[in-house]
Amino acid sequence: MSPEERERFLHDQDRFGKLPPDEQEKIRERAKQFDKLTPEQRQNMEGNAKALAQMTPEQRQAVRTQLLPQWKQLSPDRRQVIKQRLNSLNGLTDEQRNQKLNDPNFYQGLSPQEHDVLKQMGDLKLNPGAGGY
Repeated sequence: MSPEERERFLHDQDRFGKLPPDEQEKIRERAKQFDKLTPEQRQNMEGNAKALAQMTPEQRQAVRTQLLPQWKQLSPDRRQVIKQRLNSLNGLTDEQRNQKLNDPNFYQGLSPQEHDVLKQMGDLKLNPGAGGY
């Protein structure tokens, strides 16, 4: 959402004004956090939002209940390793991406849990680095 669209939404009494005050505050806080992100982080968030929008409700639920908790269990340095490998998928065609995700060398040095997280995120085209990640 562009800054102009966000301002229109925040001043729309039919939509925003009817939300409970705590929901309004959450939205304002998220907007402030978004404004502080780097362009790369914003791009990651937009890509993740696009990927999530294309998922089935069951896939989105699995991301929330299974994948994200697994991700949060990893140490920051191990998350960074996975982020780097996910970043190496950027700009690849679907065929190239699938080849890489099916290459055992791509997962070398990862624990089984890290392998699973990387494979799932790669398959779903999720790229952490901003927001809740």
